[in-house]
Amino acid sequence: MRNVAAAFTAIVLAILNCVPAAAFAQATVRISGQKIEALAKPLLANVSLAGDSTLIRAFPIPDQVVPSGTVSLHAQTPVTTPSYVNVPVEIDLDGKYLRTIFVGYRIQQWVRTAVAAHDLVPGTVLAPNDLVMARIPYTGQHTNGQTALIGRKVVSAFRAGMPVYIEQTLTNQIVKPGASVVLIVNDNGVSVVADVVARTGGGLGDEVSIYNPQTNKTLSGTVIGPDRVELNLSGETQ
Repeated sequence: MRNVAAAFTAIVLAILNCVPAAAFAQATVRISGQKIEALAKPLLANVSLAGDSTLIRAFPIPDQVVPSGTVSLHAQTPVTTPSYVNVPVEIDLDGKYLRTIFVGYRIQQWVRTAVAAHDLVPGTVLAPNDLVMARIPYTGQHTNGQTALIGRKVVSAFRAGMPVYIEQTLTNQIVKPGASVVLIVNDNGVSVVADVVARTGGGLGDEVSIYNPQTNKTLSGTVIGPDRVELNLSGETQ
């Protein structure tokens, strides 16, 4: 009896080995990832974005392989987060739910800030023609205009078009601690000039401490130029 069973099993295995593997493979259908993305894209028109923002595709959708049958695709309402918009696309097979593919888009915010008008080398003291305003992707850095940067010194090299942030610059000290400077005192239209010594350093527009050895007094004034400090007693802007 065992010999008969063994012989039967051997015959069955021989028959199975003769049948091509493709005969047992399930027929499938390939759905193009680009087709899924194209179906999701029109729904982005209903997404409201704050400020100057655009949507950028987060990742490509791979082709989907599903069993053979009647396939239908259904794009649904976009799901929005502070950083992303996802459009669900439902895949149905023969009228029954099969799976959901999310087509993702990253929300890119844009800002206007000062950028290098041309290549800058370390140590450059920024002048008006070194900077221009440009629209760039927002990366979390504080933006600034040209005025805040003019007169400051860059600490690294910049390619044309690169944003220049104030943290990447230093005050260009045109008045240095211990240096002899000229103090200009303005009082109701009358100007008096005196030689003084800077106790602290500063750049254009900075307030510095100065010492007058003739009067033995310490005062403060505003840097108006290289080794030039102004003390305005009249309260008027010169």
